[in-house]
Amino acid sequence: MRKNIIGLLFLVLAFAGKGQVVCETPFVSDTMTCLKDHKTLEGEYVETTLKNQTVVRLYRAKGGKLFLRFIITKNFYFDREGTLEIVSGKKSYYEHDCRQYKISKTSGMYMLEIQKNYLATLKEYGITALVFNNAETKFTKQDAAQIKKMAKCVYDTYFETKK
Repeated sequence: MRKNIIGLLFLVLAFAGKGQVVCETPFVSDTMTCLKDHKTLEGEYVETTLKNQTVVRLYRAKGGKLFLRFIITKNFYFDREGTLEIVSGKKSYYEHDCRQYKISKTSGMYMLEIQKNYLATLKEYGITALVFNNAETKFTKQDAAQIKKMAKCVYDTYFETKK
């Protein structure tokens, strides 16, 4: 009898936890200003710092918009516009008319809105390189794996809240 109750309790707890998404890095609630139109959005983000000190942030705004922000530490073209290629293995995502913003002498920033289908690509492949004005910044396999985990978390919680 006791074993049956314990077994039943185990099944109930197992099914109660199913469907909940647990992320290694918690989401942080914050506001974000879109640099193109200067609108302030409310939402939440997760971010990771890569080996070369590049910071990658995935921001999920209320209303469902998704943004990707990079704070970079090399290959500076401050205040220039061009095409930013985000390489994910053998796939690439191109953001035309992307601007590299200057934060300081030693860091710059890219910010772009992404579609949910690209979020699926990030969760599968991560990011292996950024290319802007023919200057390529490569990332390690460990960096790509960090981005994959972060993107999977955002992807899973994004679609969990859409149900």
